[in-house]
Amino acid sequence: MNQVEFGYRVRQALNEGTDRLPYRVTARLEQARRTALARRKATSEKAQWVPALRLAPERRGGAAALNGPGPGWLWLRRVALVVPVVVLSFGFVSIYRWHEDQLIAEHANIDLAVLLDDTPIDTYADKGFGVLIRDEQGI
Repeated sequence: MNQVEFGYRVRQALNEGTDRLPYRVTARLEQARRTALARRKATSEKAQWVPALRLAPERRGGAAALNGPGPGWLWLRRVALVVPVVVLSFGFVSIYRWHEDQLIAEHANIDLAVLLDDTPIDTYADKGFGVLIRDEQGI
């Protein structure tokens, strides 16, 4: 049984049960139905804009506590979305700069060792010379 068929069966059962209800209850149910349909029509006619990062619907109760007490707190929510991005960017830039400083220091140590050493020129062309200098410097 699919949803449409289930809906039809529920509607049929409710319609059969209305014959046994008192008139006052039937009138109140009809009035409630009209009110609900009017609200639905009013909300469907106006365009609804929902932010992409909304935490919960703004209602009274527990869900409203997540969104703050009112629209005055909107700036705080926006800042709370921007702060992690700024912190991550700062962290990535710092790590990159630290790594670059390490490479510069390593190359400077090799250059200093080459300038201060009395080794022949052929030694510098050897592929293992950089490894030798690194081992001596403790890098």
